[in-house]
Amino acid sequence: MRTVFHTRQFKAGNSQAVRLPSKVAYPPETELTISRIGEKIIIEPAAETLDGFVDFLCTVGERHDGQRVEMDVPERDQE
Repeated sequence: MRTVFHTRQFKAGNSQAVRLPSKVAYPPETELTISRIGEKIIIEPAAETLDGFVDFLCTVGERHDGQRVEMDVPERDQE
């Protein structure tokens, strides 16, 4: 799910700053990494948390049909 919020940049000392709306803000003291890909600036937590993993499992559960995928495994040479 993607939610879009609008904000503006402003000057904080000699740096450019952006205020994050409280609905998308990270908890206090969260270390963040910032990367730039073309015109996109991506802000994300420096450390992976289990929150994203739980969200991933929920989406997999919604798409999973309950069937197990069978695989053909080649026989190994016996030495």
